Amino acid sequence: MPNPYISVVVAARNDDHGGNMLARMGAFAGSWIQQAEALGLASELIVVEWNPVPGCRSLADAIPWPKKHEHCRIRFITVPPERHALFPHPESIPLHQMIAKNVGLRRADGEFVLATNLDIVFSAELMQFLASRRLNRAEMYRIDRYDVDRNIPAGWSVDGLLEHCAGRLLRVHTREGDFEIDNYGNRKLQAADVVTEGTGILFGKGWYPPESYGGEKFRWMQPFAEVIFRRPGGKLPRLFIDLEAGPSAGGPLRLDAASQDGRTLATATIEGRCRIALAIPAEIESARIYLRVAGGNVPLGTDLRFLNLRVFSLEWAPRMWGREAATWQFEVCGAKRSVDWATTPQAPTPFAHDMTNAAYLHTNGCGDFTLMSRESWFALRGYAEIPIWPMHIDSLLCYSAHHAGIREAILNDPLRIYHIEHPSGAGWTPEGEQERTARVASKKVPALRNEDVVELVTKMRRLNTPIIFNLENWGLCNEALTERKL
Repeated sequence: MPNPYISVVVAARNDDHGGNMLARMGAFAGSWIQQAEALGLASELIVVEWNPVPGCRSLADAIPWPKKHEHCRIRFITVPPERHALFPHPESIPLHQMIAKNVGLRRADGEFVLATNLDIVFSAELMQFLASRRLNRAEMYRIDRYDVDRNIPAGWSVDGLLEHCAGRLLRVHTREGDFEIDNYGNRKLQAADVVTEGTGILFGKGWYPPESYGGEKFRWMQPFAEVIFRRPGGKLPRLFIDLEAGPSAGGPLRLDAASQDGRTLATATIEGRCRIALAIPAEIESARIYLRVAGGNVPLGTDLRFLNLRVFSLEWAPRMWGREAATWQFEVCGAKRSVDWATTPQAPTPFAHDMTNAAYLHTNGCGDFTLMSRESWFALRGYAEIPIWPMHIDSLLCYSAHHAGIREAILNDPLRIYHIEHPSGAGWTPEGEQERTARVASKKVPALRNEDVVELVTKMRRLNTPIIFNLENWGLCNEALTERKL
């Protein structure tokens, strides 16, 4: 078997975490191995079985592993209960997920190493990309995660499993947030949104979920945000946008409306809050355009995001006089009272001038897919080995990578990972977040808070230096752990 190009590392124990765990893990492992075989992708799958459950079969024996795996090594590394017992909170935290992943990362042989989870299925397009061997050693690869229906078909084939995943989409986890989607992948409008249902306007990539403050609802947008529209009856030719420059603007912003191929269609200058109209040529019935912001990106003191521009509403309106527009064009229709951001909790940080390398990274669901070269993982010494509830530890790793000079690259559609849904409270879902939070609190174990993450990332931004949390013996490298190969 050739040396692996990619090592895939997961951590698990046979405790039926999330329900139907063995079936979900079988779908993950079987679909990876079978696709790797079909593509000739030299890889290895490393399963770190942490603190095995007494009386339960090992994962090597509990799952029907594919018999043919000439292109994929299968390795099992066991961290025994007596070693687990040396960590704090051994009963409340039966699996130290990030430390367990480090065990696999430290022992991986691949040129590139992917840290993922046991219920992830990889799209055919993603597998083909990985098999093309075009990964860059200077980059950290991230990807959006699509949650899919938990009822995976019995006796599945790879094609059948991928068809099930693509046709039963629930939500997508992006850099900006979590969004319910339809089976075409379009993001659904939310209950309190800045667009009225049925107006033919949808939000694509680059928009944060709706927020509200002071009785007003709004959405923040990335510097590149997608609007999908179909004009309603009546030939309404103008799209009115109520918007405001945010605390990251740092001065007037240039706002472009751009086509899918990047051409500038119209331009306006935004300062403070105003209402603008985008005139749309009469022959355009539907389109996918982008609102593109130039300037801004001033780091904030309490929020890792760059809040350059927020939108309060998008709505259709007729042209009141003159002929219909022959070209795209912006028209500023009036100013409104603006927020003095310096007096708010979202004010720019006073150290913004030092943060020349600040970035807002795609850490949403990063425990499900973080891919780097083996050398990069070793330079960072893996995930922070903090024996606490593992929430946010994977996010810190991403920011450490960025400030070590490893640039984030987000893989886009049709490259996808699918996550097989858990019951409420077992993993993160919008409905189960409170249940999970209560469960963690009841265990009385420490966990990183969001403000802790902001504080640590802010230090990295100010110094433009990664925080390396571990010593050179990370990943339990000095311990003789049992390994089994299939």
